[in-house]
This record gives sequence, structure tokens and C-alpha cells, in this order.
Amino acid sequence: MSQVYHPNARTNQHLREMIQKSNLTNVELASKYNVNIQTISKWRSRNFIEDKSSRPKKINYALTPLDKELIRVVRTLTWMELDDISDTLAEVIPAANRSNVYRVLKAFEINKVPQEQKAKAKKFKEYEPGYLHIDVTYLPKFDGQKYYLFVAIDRATRVLYYKVYKNKSSNNSVSFLKECKEYFPFYITHILTDNGLEFTDKWARGK
Repeated sequence: MSQVYHPNARTNQHLREMIQKSNLTNVELASKYNVNIQTISKWRSRNFIEDKSSRPKKINYALTPLDKELIRVVRTLTWMELDDISDTLAEVIPAANRSNVYRVLKAFEINKVPQEQKAKAKKFKEYEPGYLHIDVTYLPKFDGQKYYLFVAIDRATRVLYYKVYKNKSSNNSVSFLKECKEYFPFYITHILTDNGLEFTDKWARGK
């Protein structure tokens, strides 16, 4: 198998081996092989002749676990297309862009919109502002603590609001709805949920 060299490499493995075995000075070798002295010194100080990987030892992802979960929820709640999701999340996740949003969708295996969900996504444009979809989901544990992600998105404008709580009690549900009322710049006419207990009037009456 042929050796793949770094794009900026000025030497090959045969030449590096000759440098390491030579008795000439660094200056003499640099002149002989038409490379700089630093290159000669580098390969003389190493006990191998292959290029080091240029891949970083630690890859820093721009998106946090919370960001990724928010992307997942918005996708499965609305089934909007990639560009629409990226635009929607740009206001609440500054680091989000089309590329890393797509990688998250692919990681969750929801990068393709199921055929039966495409009609659902189109219906979002048919409503007047004020029709909210609300969802609550578990978040990965942070320092051993369980958290819940509350998300609200308007069908027409796709304006999004979210908040993280330590539990999904009726008190937090009421608090979240009040904050939505203050946050969204229009009158909220409808709220659609998955009938989660935290948003039912039975729980509210039972407080």
C-alpha cells in the first residue's frame, strides 16, 4: 500500500530514513536534499518515518447535548425540512448551521422526512399565528440530575421558545405557558400537545 503524505510534506519515507542514518550535519543534509534545517532536525529527532495524523486528538463539537436534543424535538414535532429547521433554530442556538444540524438529524436517524409526515410539515404554513405545538421530553442526565425540555413552536411563524426544568410538574407547565404568553408577539389561540399529563386540566384541578 502506498504511503499517503501530508499535503505540505517536503520529504518521503526513503529520504527520511536516509536523513536518520546519515552522519552529515544538519546544514549539510539541508543543502543536499534542498529542505530547511528545521525539517532535517525534526526527522532526526524521531524514531519513525511516517507522517503524523493531522486530525485533532480531541474534536470539539459546536453543539451541546441540549442543542442536539432541541434539534431532535423540533424535527419530530414539526417534520420541517432541513433549511427550515436551521433557520428556526438560528435564533435560539447561535452555533447551529445547516451542516451541524444535518449531522444531528443523521445521528438520530431522522435526516429523511417520512412520506406520511411531509403533509404534516406543509400544514404548518396554513395557519394564522397563535397555534402552538408544545412538547416535553427527557434530557440526558447532567451531573446525575435528570432534566426536562419544554418546547413550544408556532405553526405559522415557526417562532420557537424553550426552557429546561428539573421536573415536569403541573406548576412548571403553568409557568411555561405563562412565559410563552409573554414571549410570543401575538395572541395564542390554540395549544396542541401529545396529551401529556402535565398539560391536562385534570392534573391542574388536582393541585
